[in-house]
Amino acid sequence: MNEPVLTFNPRFPTPSAEVQHRILLSRKAAEKAGSREMRCPVCGFKVTDVPLTQTEVVYVKCRKCKFEGPLSPAYFRRLKRYRVYNGPCTGGRMKR
Repeated sequence: MNEPVLTFNPRFPTPSAEVQHRILLSRKAAEKAGSREMRCPVCGFKVTDVPLTQTEVVYVKCRKCKFEGPLSPAYFRRLKRYRVYNGPCTGGRMKR
């Protein structure tokens, strides 16, 4: 079976085979978990990726507007917006 190749910075010693195996296992688990973007509440710039299951507070710093502080991912979830159909009496336009 083809194992993914791990590349490391040559300035540091290469990790042992056991550590490399753990890195591969953690990557596979992270891919299964899924993640979403967390954006700056001030300017909307992407500040980090957060796993879908994480609800703890994350300390972030925006590189664009320099906002710095703790954010709870629970308050920054994206909600689906449902469009409202007004019917033929309004000319068939959709409200936002």
